[in-house]
Amino acid sequence: MAVKYIDVTASSNLFAPAVRAFGDIAIIGRGGIGTAESPPMDFTSPSAAADAYTGGSTTLAADAAAGAAGVTAAVSVPAATTVRIGTGTASEVRTVTNATSAAAGFTLTLDTALAHAHTSGDAVTQESANDLVRAIGAAFNQSPPPTRVWGVQVDSTGPDWDAALARTGKLDVQIVVLANTPLNSANAQTVGKLATHVSTIEGDGKERIGVAMLDGALTADDAIALNTGAVQKERMVLVAHRSPDDVAAATAGVIAGYRPHISLLLKPISIAMTQRFSESEIDKYDTHLINWITSPVLLPGQALYLGEGYTADSSHNKKYIDIVRTLDDVNFRIKAALIQAIGNLRISRVGLRSVATLVESVLAPLVSQEVIERFTVVIPLLTLLDKDPADLTAAEAKEIKDARSARRADMTIEVVYAGAIHRLAVQLVFTG
Repeated sequence: MAVKYIDVTASSNLFAPAVRAFGDIAIIGRGGIGTAESPPMDFTSPSAAADAYTGGSTTLAADAAAGAAGVTAAVSVPAATTVRIGTGTASEVRTVTNATSAAAGFTLTLDTALAHAHTSGDAVTQESANDLVRAIGAAFNQSPPPTRVWGVQVDSTGPDWDAALARTGKLDVQIVVLANTPLNSANAQTVGKLATHVSTIEGDGKERIGVAMLDGALTADDAIALNTGAVQKERMVLVAHRSPDDVAAATAGVIAGYRPHISLLLKPISIAMTQRFSESEIDKYDTHLINWITSPVLLPGQALYLGEGYTADSSHNKKYIDIVRTLDDVNFRIKAALIQAIGNLRISRVGLRSVATLVESVLAPLVSQEVIERFTVVIPLLTLLDKDPADLTAAEAKEIKDARSARRADMTIEVVYAGAIHRLAVQLVFTG
């Protein structure tokens, strides 16, 4: 073995900043009839959600005669739910059109009268998919689809939305939806809870947006009047539609499939919708920052697209949801890179220059990817540290001393963001 006067063993300890998905979704909603709330579960496919949230069941709370247009059940059943009443050859499949509270339970109005008599205690089994399964399926049905969707099940009879939102606050998600909860006068308070949640959630990396659909039965005038109060937040996306599907979940799936800086404008959405909006209705939605579903004749195939990418509130100069999402994404990236400086770097020329370099290492790739146009990083204290100590004024020297005593340094990052083209004005001139 050769003699070594200096023996060096090289090693590397590279720091890998934390990363997060840009489109994980949490969908809060009712499971099968008669089911209780349950802990959040994450899914990577709609079939897994269907296996986890199976159709529920209940029993008849009173006898039902043949020819009856309704039955009394022990628990409430949401409207539009298909149920099987009874068992065996005497069972009948009916769709519930309405449910009201009664002395013995809940009166369920059926789409057609019963052909057979059923006794109290007979099973009422859910045949159609529940709200949570339908919403998760709608999110995954988009192209490109989301990577992961969380289900947060609430009690089917008396949902505690506040508790569900509190559980959702602990999840690492960026989009939150309430399953089958259209914005109307009856649900305005519940959707307002969602808006408050996404606007006040605390914790680095927990920033998120909410998506809500307008009630498809509302007129345009009634719909635009609902964009007010707690719902009118820059972190909310409102969508008008004429579809039987869960359009809020579908829109969340569309958003989750694209990087944050990609505009939602004219992105395809997979839902069933045959009735289109008139130009006057679209004008009203456009004026009041409500997105709509459209099918432009200039695009082949008569597919459905999102007509805009508005937030519900533009008062803070964040009119488009990609601005909010991009700010959240850049914010997270910078914090994840800077966390290695905390407790290690010094308030000195070398330390603060290292801080600036960390920020540049995050933002420079975003410039090359055309996510942002350019950026500047300003650390006022670094300007003072670059000066000759003999040239510092008393106030400047005190500012450096105070920063070192408090162990705090201020930094300003200015980012220029060039949004996607949403409108073009073309002058076509023919000359002879």
